[in-house]
Amino acid sequence: MSHKKKRRYRRFTVDGSKEKAGREERKSVFEFAAGWKSRHPVFAFLFVFGVLMGVFYAFAIFTPFYKKHFLVSYLPFNAKVSGAILSLLGQDITVAGRTISSPDFSVEVYSGCDGIEPIALFVCAVLAFPAAFLRKIGGIIAGTLLLAILNFVRVVSLFLIGVYFPKAFLIMHLDVWQALFILFAVIFWILWLRWATQSQIPAQQVLS
Repeated sequence: MSHKKKRRYRRFTVDGSKEKAGREERKSVFEFAAGWKSRHPVFAFLFVFGVLMGVFYAFAIFTPFYKKHFLVSYLPFNAKVSGAILSLLGQDITVAGRTISSPDFSVEVYSGCDGIEPIALFVCAVLAFPAAFLRKIGGIIAGTLLLAILNFVRVVSLFLIGVYFPKAFLIMHLDVWQALFILFAVIFWILWLRWATQSQIPAQQVLS
């Protein structure tokens, strides 16, 4: 006769109390964040906006790509487009890198004269506001294009002011246009906000 040994299996009970407590804790944190956001929407918007702007400035200041690659290409592009517009307006223009010159006046497009900061302000404000994703994308594309075109207008107008009203160049450059650019970024954001939050007409009303 063969003798078979019976194998004994130990049953291990999994204590799910800790895992359950962790899930409940994470759930309570999310619920608290959602509740705080619904109770304080302005502070939530300002917080997210501040974080996004901080990320932008960190990227602009500390990443080599922004200064050594992006600006190296973007600033001469601004100068080239602005120079082409000035040529169409009858100015004898020569563009070399980021410098726009004529026999009467010359300007150089530096960082800060490229419209990047107002564009970043607008984009971060759009992203920080709770709206439909597609409306955010549409607003970012339209606002970025409008502000980029506005920057060409700024460079061209400043060049013409330097040619015909040189005494007013500094005040227009440092004071007027800086404030105007921020103002336009805020206006574009308000227009987008009205479009993004407007109530949709029900389909039955359209069909009736």
